[in-house]
Amino acid sequence: MKSVITPLFLLFLLLPSPVQTPVPIEREPRHRLKFENRYVRLFDVLIPQGDESLYHTHTHDGVGIKLTDARIRDGELGGKPADVEVKRGAVNFTHFPKPLTHKVGNVGGTPFRNIFVEILPPTATPANAESLAPVPGYTLVLENDRVRVYRLALAPGQETELHTHALRGLGVAVSEGEISFGAPGKKSKTVKFQPGDFRWHEGGTKHSLRNVGTTPFEAVDIELK
Repeated sequence: MKSVITPLFLLFLLLPSPVQTPVPIEREPRHRLKFENRYVRLFDVLIPQGDESLYHTHTHDGVGIKLTDARIRDGELGGKPADVEVKRGAVNFTHFPKPLTHKVGNVGGTPFRNIFVEILPPTATPANAESLAPVPGYTLVLENDRVRVYRLALAPGQETELHTHALRGLGVAVSEGEISFGAPGKKSKTVKFQPGDFRWHEGGTKHSLRNVGTTPFEAVDIELK
């Protein structure tokens, strides 16, 4: 009996492995959907060391915000995978003129965490869409026909001036921190952030921000066009 089973077993090992059927991004278990409205979907992506995602398909443009230093292996379906070093705090915009199917593996020595904000089909741009660039604490990172993205950096005790977000969007914390939000005619509100925490704001939101914690605070603010 062994002489029959062994050759069959070896033949099974030599057969090509079946290709995993790609899934939509929202069904990929390492892409955790944390927020959704008519404008965006926010995925908190976490891939531990030595782990990899399923093949999944992107159909909408999006902004990625890296929350850890990591080494990943990005492989498009049917293509050759490439290793990429990512840095904490890095921001990128990805355009998908056609659906992209790929998988991501963590081949480094640290967990890989990425906030991916998927931009849903565009809406009309508000008439009043001036930049926040002159506001101390904010630095323009990138801008295109879909988004305007800023980096916010506040030292302990530092405060922005009162400013208005002409465009709707959301802020994503890169570091932990304790921020006091002030708005005209309203009592200030203090929020404690952890990396990956986020806040949605509508167009026309007017406020100031003050770092009331003891460590520098960093966040990324995405405004939608």
